Amino acid sequence: MTRWESKNSQGTASAIMIRGKRIPPPIVQILKNRGYYTPRSIEKFFAPSLSDLHDPFLLQDMDRAVARIIDAIRKKEKIMIHGDYDADGITGTALLTTNLRRFGLDVDCYIPHRLEEGYGLSINGIEKAVADRRTLVITVDCGSSALTEIALAHERNVDIIVCDHHVPREDLPPALALINPKLPGSNYPFKELAGVGVAFKLLSALYKKLDLPVAELHKDLDLVALGSVVDIVPLIDENRTLIKYGMNRMQRSNKKGIKALLKETGLSGEINAHHLGFIVGPRINACGRMHDAQNALELFLTQDMSRALKIARSLSVDNETRKEVQDETYRAAVSMIQAAETAQNRVIVLAHTGWHEGVLGIVASRIASDYFRPVIIMTIRNDTVKGSARSIPGFDITAAIGTCGEILKKYGGHAQAAGVELHIDKLDRFKVCVNEYAQRFEGSLFEKCSFYDMQLDLPHLTSDVVHFLRFFEPTGIANPQPTFLGENLEVVGVPRVVGANQNHLMISLRQHGRVFPAIAYDRADDILDIEVGKTRINCLYSVAEDSFLGKRKTTLKIKEMTRAN
Repeated sequence: MTRWESKNSQGTASAIMIRGKRIPPPIVQILKNRGYYTPRSIEKFFAPSLSDLHDPFLLQDMDRAVARIIDAIRKKEKIMIHGDYDADGITGTALLTTNLRRFGLDVDCYIPHRLEEGYGLSINGIEKAVADRRTLVITVDCGSSALTEIALAHERNVDIIVCDHHVPREDLPPALALINPKLPGSNYPFKELAGVGVAFKLLSALYKKLDLPVAELHKDLDLVALGSVVDIVPLIDENRTLIKYGMNRMQRSNKKGIKALLKETGLSGEINAHHLGFIVGPRINACGRMHDAQNALELFLTQDMSRALKIARSLSVDNETRKEVQDETYRAAVSMIQAAETAQNRVIVLAHTGWHEGVLGIVASRIASDYFRPVIIMTIRNDTVKGSARSIPGFDITAAIGTCGEILKKYGGHAQAAGVELHIDKLDRFKVCVNEYAQRFEGSLFEKCSFYDMQLDLPHLTSDVVHFLRFFEPTGIANPQPTFLGENLEVVGVPRVVGANQNHLMISLRQHGRVFPAIAYDRADDILDIEVGKTRINCLYSVAEDSFLGKRKTTLKIKEMTRAN
């Protein structure tokens, strides 16, 4: 059974007043648990301001990069934006391309093919820039470790500006400018921007240097929000500000691609991080996972609405194909784990011939959640083993892989996600190496634990509490959706099974006279164990609001539950 543990180490909070509004005690308690103690910090959390964004010139090499772009504008140079094939790289490429074209620059784009070229700054991309007489290449979401590729560009008289957010290696490439908040010795106050966020900072600096109205750039925060959320960056500090404003722009975006995506997905009204991460984002990633990402990039660049709608539909088709391949790979991976008892290892490492490289990261994430272990899943092609890694809280998977660097061809990533490539002869050594690294940690790190913010009885779930819970958006990594412990809740009403696959359980819960509808995901089978009016449960729940015919209804979303009697 998963251990439940409270994040509340701050005692009992009292209500506070901010700008004449009373913040109820449960909300104050959650904020204190997350490090927001003062009325000023709470106000900034609930209402972040674009004026509070950090000065982009605090980023290393920003002056040099901006000066080079201004020189390119003056000389009317031809330039290339070199992105990556995921949503972060695609939105960042579209962001830079759209804005630099406003300055009259001839801008081309290059997105590498995942299966043919792999991740990162591509030799093919450099060769194309040379062939097209493009004298400046700006990367997005890649480049910090591209020593060979950037050395080649230097030989061919092509300048490289790197916009990246991946952890760099010890040896830095000879780029004209290397803009990355994670550079050693960086004085930038916030290290966790997405690639599209770093691209936004470059444009912010350019607008500032040219004394242009930054409000024009802020119209593109919808792209920044989408790329950042889908890349699963921490939703705090600058990311929270950029994403909050970007999500607010979604429904009034003037981009044909955004409009087409919202129409294709049926999203209307208020857009939240869940919509971007689980409904819109997978469609953007799908074509890059299954073949190439050109359609997704074109979606954000086209001015033709009919073309945008056609592309959005094709992305949905790609996404359905991705799901089928992903599910097949997941079932095969679980069979391998069960057959070899691999789950006993602290780091699960799987490799198999024929697995589709584009779905390995998603499968790794799903297995990491199931088994609460860091997971590395790879496909074997000829003599090369290549794949993706996903981790658990508190375990830096890129650092773990890095300790095996001498036996690897390539690797790179973040604390929670990475890519890796090695020769098949090194596979067994690699499995031993990453698991030896994992032995440095306490065993409790690998025991599944679900955290909740505080215990909250149903009578204390007032309309004021529900109102202020809305302001925690965007929620995700480092700012999860508030979760509560409910104890001894009585199941009332008529339980029923719901959902497209009839796999969710819909019930009503009562405590001290208060009754709320509740949905328990993937718990349809529990309907057989419920005796209405007798069964009581303990659960971890979050709160959702649904609007129907102008009325709001509060529903409890049960994440985990056990019988209380």
